[in-house]
Amino acid sequence: MNDLSPLQKRVVLIGWSTYAAYYLGRVNLAAALPAMELDLHWTPAQTSVFAGAMLWTYALGQLFNGWLGEQLAPRLMVFLGIVGSAVVNLLMAVVSNYDTLVFLALVNGFLQAMGWGPILRTLSEALSNDQRRRIAGFFGVSYIVGNTITWLLTGLLLAGGRWQSVFILPPLLMLAMGLIWYRFSRPIQAVNTFSTFSGRKTIAVAIGQFWPFLVTAVIAGGLFNGVLFYAPSFVAQTLPNNQAALTAIIFPVFGLIGTMGLNSMVLRRTQGHLLRGIIILLLLSAAVRGLALVLPLSTLNSAILLGALGVTAYALTNMLLSAVPLLYSHLGTSQVAGLMDATHSIGGALGSSLVGLLLGEGGWPLVFAAWMILPLVGVLFVSIGLRGTVASSRP
Repeated sequence: MNDLSPLQKRVVLIGWSTYAAYYLGRVNLAAALPAMELDLHWTPAQTSVFAGAMLWTYALGQLFNGWLGEQLAPRLMVFLGIVGSAVVNLLMAVVSNYDTLVFLALVNGFLQAMGWGPILRTLSEALSNDQRRRIAGFFGVSYIVGNTITWLLTGLLLAGGRWQSVFILPPLLMLAMGLIWYRFSRPIQAVNTFSTFSGRKTIAVAIGQFWPFLVTAVIAGGLFNGVLFYAPSFVAQTLPNNQAALTAIIFPVFGLIGTMGLNSMVLRRTQGHLLRGIIILLLLSAAVRGLALVLPLSTLNSAILLGALGVTAYALTNMLLSAVPLLYSHLGTSQVAGLMDATHSIGGALGSSLVGLLLGEGGWPLVFAAWMILPLVGVLFVSIGLRGTVASSRP
């Protein structure tokens, strides 16, 4: 970030910190679920509905808020999203009625979707094309750090008190970060101004322009969430308990390497040509998942496998959710970010369900075979896109 002006650095760092803080009001819910189920006497079906409620409104909210983020001032929209989510979380701490909690989770998902697109729009307007390409990897680390900090904080809170505590301290920190965002994210003189979708530039046209990215986002979401949710189960079923706990954390840890290292390296090597970069990451993803079919089972091999899965899954996800909106800013960064994030989330929901079905049919070998085939399918579609209407993905 050496070539950024002091004001540009401020925009990047405030945006980075604010989006990391959004996770305080999202991941805390997952951490509290087991205690809530036990304390409130929920059935497994009720827990499943409550857990999934936020995911679906988050995906739908990305579509709407992505568009809205091009109409409203991003400074105001991000502030309303993080403050609104904090308030909803605080309400969860004092509510025990199941239907009310589900409603609050639905509202929270929509509010959580008000952050990513408008923040990326702020970056797009403040940074040049080359600057956006260079900070894409760094900026994607925000959600990894936010996720990790929230898990650590909620773990400490749950160990020292009731589940309600995870809906009190984290949202208070969100409120503080929201005020910091509103105070220090005042617009600077824009480097770029971009037209939003209007008239013939509709969302349908946008989908027609970069459908290969959307197809890849579905596949990437399935690969990412499949490993994220099932990595603990994989190590628990294949390794002794004293080794499983340590091995399972390798996936998110190596995700930092994928986001900042592999993703940035591919962007540099392809000079920002996104479709070519995505093909490289899809091929690497397929090769890594094929390792599971040939490596003999051991603690070391499981660690190697989960590390490689983390590097490729996070690199591909960051390429799609960060680099694509930042480098397609001429089409409306917030709107593109909303489309990509919503598609990735839907793919994640479908991918998690697919893993459950495949485990019942053929166990982990069948799961890894499917995970190897899916990226190759993505390569096929992206290759078609390269030869078709999207001949060059560089703006």
